[in-house]
Order: sequence, then C-alpha cells, then structure tokens
Amino acid sequence: MKALVLAPGGVEVVDVADPHAEAGSVVVEVHTCGICGSDVHRVVNGSSPHGQILGHEFSGTIAELGSGVSGWRLGQAVAVNPLGGCGSCRVCRQGLPLLCARRPNLGLIAPGGFARFVAVSQEQLFALPADLDVELGAHAEPLAVALHAVGLARPAPEDDALVFGVGPIGLNVIMALRQAGVGRIVAVGRSEGRRAAAAALGADVVLDSRETNVAEYAEAEGLAFAQAFECSAAPEAVGLCASALAVGGTLVEVALPEAPAAVPTRLFVSRSLRLVGSCAFGVPEYRRAVELLSSGNLDFRPLVSERVPLSEAPGAFRRLQRPEGLVGVLVQPWR
Repeated sequence: MKALVLAPGGVEVVDVADPHAEAGSVVVEVHTCGICGSDVHRVVNGSSPHGQILGHEFSGTIAELGSGVSGWRLGQAVAVNPLGGCGSCRVCRQGLPLLCARRPNLGLIAPGGFARFVAVSQEQLFALPADLDVELGAHAEPLAVALHAVGLARPAPEDDALVFGVGPIGLNVIMALRQAGVGRIVAVGRSEGRRAAAAALGADVVLDSRETNVAEYAEAEGLAFAQAFECSAAPEAVGLCASALAVGGTLVEVALPEAPAAVPTRLFVSRSLRLVGSCAFGVPEYRRAVELLSSGNLDFRPLVSERVPLSEAPGAFRRLQRPEGLVGVLVQPWR
C-alpha cells in the first residue's frame, strides 16, 4: 500500500506492506486524516525516526477483523482514538494515555493514518452514525484536545475567555468554549485565514497579534479574563496572557513550545493565578468529541481549506510551515 513517511528533509510517499489484523485488533481503511501542527513540527525538527508513518487525526471504515474482535463489523464507519494507553498504569489512571509506555500511540510510535490502511486495537474504535459523513470523524482528536483544555479551566457560564493562537487547536478551543456556554471569546492570531475561521467558529473579537498587544487591549476595554488558553507556542504568550487574566484566573498552556517561556511568577502569586499544562486528552474527552460531532450541531467547515490525496500531502506539509491563508488540510488516501 501507499503511505506517507518521514524522510530526510521532509515526508515522502512510499510503498509499504499492508497491515494485518492481529488478535483483538482490526484494520481500518483510512478515509480522512488531518495534518496536525505537531506533525508539521516533527517533520521540521526531525523528531521522529525516518520511515515513521505519521497521522493521528483519522477516521475510516473497518476492512478486516482480527480474532477475538466482537461488536464490530466489516464496513463500519469509525473514528480512531490514536492514544493506545493500557488503561491500568499510573499515567492512564490520571487520564494521560499519551504518556503510557505500554501501548504505542498511532502516528507517534506505531504506524498512523497517512496510509491506505492502519491496524488498530478494537479498544481504540468509536462508532460513527451510519448517516454521518465519515470525514467528520477525523475532527474528533483535535476536538478532544480542546475539550480537555477547557475542562482544566473549569469555566463558569458567561465567563469571558482569551484564546491566544488560532491554529487548528486554538480554533477547536473556540468551538469547545462555545459548547461550554462562556461569554465573550477574544481570539488572537497572525494568519488572516485562521483569524477569519476564528470569527466563523464563534469568537466575538479577533485580534492580529502583530498589531495589537492583548494585555493593553484588555486593559483599554476593561476586560479581565477568567481563563486564557495559550495555543501559539510563542515565547512571549505566557506573559501576555497572564497580564490579561482576572484575579484568580487560569492560564492553560495547550501549545508545546520549543523554547522556554518567561513566566511572570510575581504576577501569578500576587493575583493568585493558576498555570496548568494540558496534555492531550483522555478517553472521556474523545468519547465526548465523537458525541458532539455526531450530533450534527457543530460546523467544521471553517477548519478545512483543502482535501488532498496522499500524493499531494508532501506539498501540503510544506505549505503549512507558513500557512498564511491556509487553515487546515485533510489527507484522503482514497482520492
């Protein structure tokens, strides 16, 4: 089969062996796999081994059943939770399956969704309604990341919120905040296309971070946010977000910065602020994400700029390094 693998200088499409369903697992024929910002960073930084099949935001249909699999059928549409997790170790009990060392995560260590087929444990499958577009299942993973982050902040109804960084995860945080019933959402970003998507997804105010200092904006507008979500990985973002928080507010660090950020500890102490790291998601958040996208009440269209076949995925990876007007790209191996 064809698969997109990490290679010297980027990614390339190569022929690899078809996977087969072992006991307790299935083979999923991939319908859609989203290109995550973390995928792009791995390519740029070379942080995964050459030959690794990336891709952890995917959905598809079951193409093969392994022995001992029950409750699933051939052709069934599924979303796939890429985080294996054994479910019993200390980190899994804390709801952090990404950090489990016992079962490899798809697209991170085990082969992922940028391929025609992928082997998946039946425990990682989530059924999609028969009348739902299978593509929507690929949105479950980033939405689960956002739901986890918002859950850590524990927003009260009508709380105002700041989202700093409007890449795909920041945009999903805006969707999750709207589902939580918060008040005003102020979003901050650089990309014109992604700022437009933020407004379409429910942000009340969208600022260009190159033109507006969010802390100064908040002071001028009399705003003090109960929570802020740092989704940009910019080194100055923690200080800017903290300066805009209300007394007792929470700053959730969702992005994974390459460089250390300066933390204004005096401000955190004097205003009793909280700084919380948000690491991926647990099974409950993924299940909730599937429920939300299955409801048909969320509009994911602003998140998608392009749908490309595997053969065009390397070019999409290059464009996403400088997205400009590009919001998100879905890879569809069947094309």
